[in-house]
Amino acid sequence: MLHDPTLYPEPDIFKPERFINTDGSLRDDPNLTSAFGFGKRICPGRHVVDATLFIVVASLLATFNIKRGEGGGSKPSDYTFTGTVSR
Repeated sequence: MLHDPTLYPEPDIFKPERFINTDGSLRDDPNLTSAFGFGKRICPGRHVVDATLFIVVASLLATFNIKRGEGGGSKPSDYTFTGTVSR
């Protein structure tokens, strides 16, 4: 449903600007809500997904200090979490 080339030109290319109005607000697109289905066949877990995504984003923003890297370059930094190191 969301790959219809008449509604979304070049549907296989990532273009987030197709969902944004010229003033920067989100476009009210009824097709986007169709991802969870329609009518009697609508996904019963859609509210759980919305709540889970909100909790995950809120937890990340509350836990981590997210900021732009220093020096303008993209060098790997070490982060430790319960004894593991990831680059």
